[in-house]
Amino acid sequence: MPTLDWIGKDKVINHHKDVLYKVFERKYSFDESGMHKEDIHSNNMIIHGDNLEALKSLLPQYEGKIKCIYIDPPYNTGNEGWIYNDNVNDPKIKKWLGEVVGKEGEDLSRHDKWLCMMYPRLVLLQKLLADDGAIFISIDDNEKDYLKLICNEIFGANYYMGTIVRATGQTTGQDSSGLGSSFDYVLVYSKSCDYIFGGLPLTEHDLKRFQNEDDRGNYAYDQLRKTGSNDRREDRPNMYYAIINPDGEELYPTATAGYDSRWRVEKKTYNKLVEDDLIFWKKTKRNNEEAWWPYVKYYAEGRTKRPSSLWTEIEGNKKVNSLLNEYAKKMFYEWVEQDKISCLPSYKLPREISPTNTIASIPKSLYSEEENFDTEYERKVVMELSSLNNVRCGIEI
Repeated sequence: MPTLDWIGKDKVINHHKDVLYKVFERKYSFDESGMHKEDIHSNNMIIHGDNLEALKSLLPQYEGKIKCIYIDPPYNTGNEGWIYNDNVNDPKIKKWLGEVVGKEGEDLSRHDKWLCMMYPRLVLLQKLLADDGAIFISIDDNEKDYLKLICNEIFGANYYMGTIVRATGQTTGQDSSGLGSSFDYVLVYSKSCDYIFGGLPLTEHDLKRFQNEDDRGNYAYDQLRKTGSNDRREDRPNMYYAIINPDGEELYPTATAGYDSRWRVEKKTYNKLVEDDLIFWKKTKRNNEEAWWPYVKYYAEGRTKRPSSLWTEIEGNKKVNSLLNEYAKKMFYEWVEQDKISCLPSYKLPREISPTNTIASIPKSLYSEEENFDTEYERKVVMELSSLNNVRCGIEI
């Protein structure tokens, strides 16, 4: 299997073994009634601290037990004006690279640094994943190809479940000479062959396929012979066998082009389909002669469909952005009243932040003092407002 090599790889592929276990110190608990200082024995955790150490420290209790993991790692775009620095030149990453990779770390490219950062974390996530679980990893074009190669190495290429392509609703890269980007991606891996995606409900459009009806309900049907890619006998030899047509004659799966093809299922499954009355025969024209040909029924009732890898529905994104916008506006004025955010004397705070252009309505002189924040989350929301250099956290303009 092809593998990816980069400067510093030899220093990080086993680094997860050197990471020390830490003991979690419970600070508070939450349930539907709010925060509790006493331990309510919740199974949910929000962990504050270094994520590499946190992942290592989860192993004793959760190794092989996590059924669903979603991570949203830095996209490595080079954007440094964000509280969760999206650039691997972040001082914390530089310090870690110096300790783990050594002097070689000084010569690493942006991609080398990102791969060094990601590899040990993915190794620990693979160990946490259950045999019937899956991991979903958000990424964009900056590191998608590199990410897939190291995930193939860590999780196994055979356990790659696919890539979700998600429309973002906006086109980035307007100042570049290449094509803009309107999508990001979610890579999906399992840990074993036991993982099966759940189906989605059929839509009204899907149900239009099920136009046929019998006493069991509406159904659609397909040829029993496999068509399209991988339809040849040599592709799945165990699916090439004879069946008996209504006239008592043997029939093999032969393509209209004349080559040996294969059925959609193996013989044992075919016998079960016959037993369940899901196989029916029709007279069709084959090679200018009328002949019996087998089909498989698919009933609409209780049927689902496989999730698509293309997600173009962006209304959900718009609703989330709208909610965040309203929440940010509310928090912004609360923090002004609490002196967590202030303006230089020569500027006046706008009375109202426009719902359609929140950031543009905030004066560029606005800044906040980092020590005034109660939580990392509050700091993050302010920095989200600052993505156009309108707000500064801990920097007086």
